[in-house]
Amino acid sequence: MVGMLLPVCLVALASSSLAIELSRVRGSPPAVLGQYGPAAGLSALYGPAHRQRVKRFGADNPCPAFEPFRCPEEGKCISIQYLCDGAPDCMDGYDEDPRLCTAARRPPVEETSSFLKSLLASHGPDYLEKLFGSKARNNLEGLGGVDVVAIALSESQTIEDFGHSLHLPRADIEHLRSVFMAVENGDIGMLKSLGIKDSELGDVKFFLEKLVNTGFLD
Repeated sequence: MVGMLLPVCLVALASSSLAIELSRVRGSPPAVLGQYGPAAGLSALYGPAHRQRVKRFGADNPCPAFEPFRCPEEGKCISIQYLCDGAPDCMDGYDEDPRLCTAARRPPVEETSSFLKSLLASHGPDYLEKLFGSKARNNLEGLGGVDVVAIALSESQTIEDFGHSLHLPRADIEHLRSVFMAVENGDIGMLKSLGIKDSELGDVKFFLEKLVNTGFLD
């Protein structure tokens, strides 16, 4: 299933100024996730599949710091300001792919994965069944594993896209929607009913709000 998902792909930040530049392009502050890191941390966006595609350009030929994003087909290096600006700069339009642009506004994939794993470690391997449904038992095995779910949360523009990518039953999608709607309306009672500890409420609410604020419920 991982191969079916768009590889999350941008280069590691060469300097903090690039993080600030990206935040201006995205219209959000450069560090909005607290312990989860920058909202669009570029280090989150070069996955193994993308690295394999650009491997032919050679490790001794990196992109310069002021143009850190490499187009995977032709190897062209472009500035962050040209990502998701409505005008394709990569030959295949990869820099304007909707899933890439959605991922750039979301929490970094590795941080989302770490966050989900921390909940499972704290509550047990079947805990996220309360959020994603019966397929999420045994450490999300029925959904392809934690990393697949983290990628889907990052790439999926809406909750419908998320449900479709993971083949969730309609009832599970609607339950998940009800949780996000409760968070959007400031109802933490829903989170408490899922067994979220008081010490975790702030982080869980903040994480879910970040998805809501980037169009997950649209």
